[in-house]
Amino acid sequence: MARPDRRAVRSDTEIGEHRPSALDRALADSRNIAVFGPLPGLDRDLLTVRLRSVAASVPRLRLDPFAPDGVWTRRTDTLHVEEIASPRSPTDVSQTPGDRLGVIATHVRQQHPSPLRVAVCDDHLVVDHSHGLGDGRFAPTLQAVLLDSGSTASHAALAHDAPAGSVRRALGDQILRHPRRLAEVRRLRADNARTDTVTEPAVVDPRRVRTVSVTLPPDGVAALRERVAAMDGASDASATVAMWVTVLQRAGVATDDVVQVLVDCRRYLRRGDAGMGNLAIALPIRMPSPVTPASVRQRVRAATGSAWPLAVLGVSAARARLRPGTAGHGGESATAVRTSSRIRLSISDIGRIPLFDGVISPSASQPPQLGAGIDPDGPEALTLLVSEIAGARTLSATFHADVLAPAAVHSALVDICRDPVAVLEASGS
Repeated sequence: MARPDRRAVRSDTEIGEHRPSALDRALADSRNIAVFGPLPGLDRDLLTVRLRSVAASVPRLRLDPFAPDGVWTRRTDTLHVEEIASPRSPTDVSQTPGDRLGVIATHVRQQHPSPLRVAVCDDHLVVDHSHGLGDGRFAPTLQAVLLDSGSTASHAALAHDAPAGSVRRALGDQILRHPRRLAEVRRLRADNARTDTVTEPAVVDPRRVRTVSVTLPPDGVAALRERVAAMDGASDASATVAMWVTVLQRAGVATDDVVQVLVDCRRYLRRGDAGMGNLAIALPIRMPSPVTPASVRQRVRAATGSAWPLAVLGVSAARARLRPGTAGHGGESATAVRTSSRIRLSISDIGRIPLFDGVISPSASQPPQLGAGIDPDGPEALTLLVSEIAGARTLSATFHADVLAPAAVHSALVDICRDPVAVLEASGS
């Protein structure tokens, strides 16, 4: 297969039609920002050539989901890799390893929303896109292709959209053919329903969304993983949830006992039906006190082992079809309303990302990391994304600065990095 930067760019008329799903349309206003670096020597001209070449065979890269009537159109502008000025480090939190990823993500968020923005900021590669173009797999895959890291497999994955009807077929396979599973779905949904009392509504400026990130070095990751392996019923992902709840409580942040855990529903689809698009959902799971790694894993496995996540995806798609959203170009003059007295956590621990193995030099003293600013689902939401590259783990937290103090969120993240094993052992105590 030819390298993506050496294929000729075809005209829009040669690109096959792409039909966004109802869920794609509903998520068009939401924004995902992925930052990868530091990576010295980024060549914007070469990256632009590769971007245009990839766009010739990946129609979604040229889609514009911001039409007021909800009808997606083709972008008529020329795709290119921008250069974004280096942002200043904030003065309200101390500088820590990996913090630059969050600083850049916050800075990029201040730019006017674009369906797809690819940019170089300092020595970091940025992909800022409408959530309607795809879920958390989209940006890292595109970044890997642009960096020519595992380009053949990555390009094939990027170009393959989930076929129309893939979710419907999976629902038929796993629920309609097994009606008793509906009762299990209803039970799980009831057991994990939120019971938080509603506070007096408070208006929040949606433009003050902040991302704060830190990186746990390889030795800390290794020590943490060794301790997790010795704990009965624990996993890396469940430890992340328990540790995050623990350090936030230490920082004085009152959290809801229902935690939204990201579940990739591609696991439930038929072979060949999975692809790019929006196939991940945040599953609300109640985490009764004490929140331990073992209890988290038990509850998450019970939920993901059922048909509940697939049912949530199906219901979300149905609602989006009945009430299609329209884009508001970022809602610069809009307001958001906080209605909960507690912070609602959304956690995605995606683990090790091998996509970037081809761009990391074994001798690099500071291997690049991936940080991501994922739009919080409401003013009282706090999203955490954890990724592992070259043995190090980066934790990126995104939230509304009018609701949460950046210093408190940063303190919680630093708490984990300072002594992850101690935090783990304190979880649930």
